[in-house]
Amino acid sequence: MEKAKWQEVSRRSSRRRHESISFLGMSNNTILAVIVAILTTYLLSSRWHAPYLQGGPSYTYQLNPTDLEYGLKQCALNQQRPVVDRNLAGARLAARSISSPRTILHNATLIDGDGKVAHNCIIEIQDGIFTKVVKATQYISESLSLEDRVVDLQGRIVTPGLVDMHSHAGVRETPQLWATEDVTEISAPVTPWGRAIDALKPHDQAIPVIASGGVTTSLVLTGAKNQISGEGLVIKMKRGNSVLDMLVNTGASSGKPQRYLKMAMGENQKRQFEHSSTGPATRIGESYWYRKAYDNARRVKLEQDRWCEIASTKKGLISITQEYPRSLEWQTLVDVLRGDVAVHAHGYETEDIIAMFDHADEFGFNITALHHALHADLIMDQIKARDIAVVGFSDSWGDKKELYNVSSYFPRRIVDYGIPFVLTRDHPAEHGQWLAYEAQIGHHFGLDMESSISSIISEPARLLGLDNRLGFVRPGYDGDLVIWNRHPLQVGATPLEVFIDGNSVVRASDSVWKVSESRSYASEAPASRSSDMPDSTCKPGQSDIVIRGLSASFIGDDGQRSGQPESGNLTAVVRAGRVVCIGDTNCNDIARQAIEENAPIVDLRDGHMLPGLTIVTRQHGLTEMRQEPSTTDGASVGEEYEKPLSSRYGIKFDGVHLERAYRSGVTRIVTPPLTTGFFHGISTMFRSGAKSVLDDGAIAEPDAALHFTIGHSAKSPKTPSITSQISKLHDLLTVDKHLHPIYESAAKGDVAVVVHTNNKDVIAHMVALKKETGAHIVIMGGSEAHLIAAQLAEADMPVIVAPFWGCEPLFFDSRNCLPGPPLTDRLGPQVLIDAGVKVGISNWDDTNNHIRNSIWEASWVAGPENQSLALDLVSKNIEDILRLPRSRDFVIYEGNPFNFGARVALIFEEGKVQSCYPDVDEPSN
Repeated sequence: MEKAKWQEVSRRSSRRRHESISFLGMSNNTILAVIVAILTTYLLSSRWHAPYLQGGPSYTYQLNPTDLEYGLKQCALNQQRPVVDRNLAGARLAARSISSPRTILHNATLIDGDGKVAHNCIIEIQDGIFTKVVKATQYISESLSLEDRVVDLQGRIVTPGLVDMHSHAGVRETPQLWATEDVTEISAPVTPWGRAIDALKPHDQAIPVIASGGVTTSLVLTGAKNQISGEGLVIKMKRGNSVLDMLVNTGASSGKPQRYLKMAMGENQKRQFEHSSTGPATRIGESYWYRKAYDNARRVKLEQDRWCEIASTKKGLISITQEYPRSLEWQTLVDVLRGDVAVHAHGYETEDIIAMFDHADEFGFNITALHHALHADLIMDQIKARDIAVVGFSDSWGDKKELYNVSSYFPRRIVDYGIPFVLTRDHPAEHGQWLAYEAQIGHHFGLDMESSISSIISEPARLLGLDNRLGFVRPGYDGDLVIWNRHPLQVGATPLEVFIDGNSVVRASDSVWKVSESRSYASEAPASRSSDMPDSTCKPGQSDIVIRGLSASFIGDDGQRSGQPESGNLTAVVRAGRVVCIGDTNCNDIARQAIEENAPIVDLRDGHMLPGLTIVTRQHGLTEMRQEPSTTDGASVGEEYEKPLSSRYGIKFDGVHLERAYRSGVTRIVTPPLTTGFFHGISTMFRSGAKSVLDDGAIAEPDAALHFTIGHSAKSPKTPSITSQISKLHDLLTVDKHLHPIYESAAKGDVAVVVHTNNKDVIAHMVALKKETGAHIVIMGGSEAHLIAAQLAEADMPVIVAPFWGCEPLFFDSRNCLPGPPLTDRLGPQVLIDAGVKVGISNWDDTNNHIRNSIWEASWVAGPENQSLALDLVSKNIEDILRLPRSRDFVIYEGNPFNFGARVALIFEEGKVQSCYPDVDEPSN
């Protein structure tokens, strides 16, 4: 179909999955199916060798009874569509066992799935469903049984269980092993016959961890390495010994079940088949394979419809000699064409989305949701015209072209345009436990509170065709509920207890519940980041400036990190590029003099003054798009021992990753050289806001640390085992330290030796190595470091955790990490801090995109009452651990940067203002 005709085609009367016209509770399709079924029964009642009637003919059917009955049944089913049974809740209430034990929650603050808030609620759960949801003033008390559980929530917030609409839990088990990798059948580019249910592993250890984040339901999809990978399934995130223990009955009482097909288009498929003759190497080829697949399905459907048309008359019935056309390979796509299967299409770029629309128009099927689709905000008019939803991320971008340079305001733009929007984690690409984190970041960048909540609860339930039982706390709905320690859009919001089907599947300890009673655990949503540009006198290049309206300052009069923050109505005065005064009335005279000498005044609302953040990363400054080699510095094989490489010679001061980090307050970055092996080389600390290496202070510390990776990813021809890796590091610090002066310095403890590893036993070997050599060894990663926290503290060995929560067990060497509350009382980094280990927080994610979130993540670990610790984790502690010079940069925020909603107002480096009110997505001033 010509693309010029798309707009006209998009207005066609398309088949919708949820029928709106009904009679006596039945849709038109259901009524038609009943009629056909009656006719089928009548026809079949004539049987196959009807007796000879006097004066009448005798009929003999040429097809055997079993095949004929099967075909007629399929013809009847072809007239039905999946519908949402709106009477389900009432039927379940009527059928429940009133003698079953009840859970009764008093004094709950209910944020329902659409974001609407109700205070002082009483919620009853019985027999797996909600039975009462009322205001306390309307509650009629009934006698309690000994088995009833009554809980006073003291105003704590509850929500329906979260719904993740794009997950691979169970089919991409963690830790990831070859034996359990079953997400995509890549024997062909088109495998619509694939079914996630056939590969789902109920003992995936990620499932209960995901549930502990409040996610009670997930749509588990097949993968995106080929174009049509098969059918997904909806599961409850609860323990079971069989997928049948977890499966959500998507049909319930409504007849045909809800079904979900995964399709994909874009880079993944090109990359998978580029060296194969069995699949596409370009988007042109991808479109051909789609069209070929649906053309095959169209032909099968045509044959089926022709068979049913013939079978619709008695004369036709007796003439049928062939059984009803069947196709194991194409039946799923036939069902798509009939409107029985919801299409979920993976794709990022506009060309992928438009091509998908073209295929849908050509073959007459609907698309329910575009998944990922991070450039969908460029063609919102076409998406809205087709009533298609977008299922995306709030902060996952950057490692390949199709998700490069995505707008930080993407969720808000989609919702503001009136397009249904859902947030997801794509577990295990991003760990499914933190689905609420997606909503928090979306809200920070302007997504309203109601949409932020609905994007992870009610909207996915609706798009799954399950909003008659999921997504709301209503009588008759599934008893899926989350009790939170604070508002779910606050930094560090954590479930205290999670219910699935009325059963408590995880509950935090009493001590964790007690801590949540603190007033610092806010019950209100934070503000969104302001995007208005104020009328400010702040200009880049200023070295004299008076800053008023500060609520807190972590900078002292010497311009460096102060021991204790100062709060109040503060003024900061900067003269000749140096901070000369920070305080209340004590700065009045100095400020007055500066103003008289024409120093500009910057007035703030709730200003916060912090040192610039210092973060260690894997590839900032060396890589722009990880999956595009031409955009990277390139990687060594990790064997350059005689002449160790230094990243100072490869740093590039451009690209969106550095820009966005800088605009968010990260002013100094430490990056080692890239390697595919064991030895990285020497890292460099550089200014993220510099324009080139020629700028003042662009290279802040050329020789920051030595870096080594020990683990499976570091195995190479010369260090093929972990044993050989540890042995080589031992030699470099002892018998081979003469190979280069850097090893001499490292052996004396003058240069930090950063070992990137997660396994407890490797970390223990590093403790032993430090004791033997006296080297200043630093652990980075440290997923299992908590297991030997006391020994690390005794050895004075610091740990830079990455990721911040210390637990994302994608691989075997991280499998014993701590997931945190409610499963465990503490996160791994918190255990280390409690034991006296010096801890920093940084980023080792090769998708490159989370560094700008560092201050929130530090606040998550430190808790809402310890902002000083939070700041140390991403500034002073990193400097101390790597023995780096103290930063003299400072960053002014409007709003509290330790929570969502703040923005950078001013960045001061190298003695002058460098940027004023930078927008996160636009070049700084």
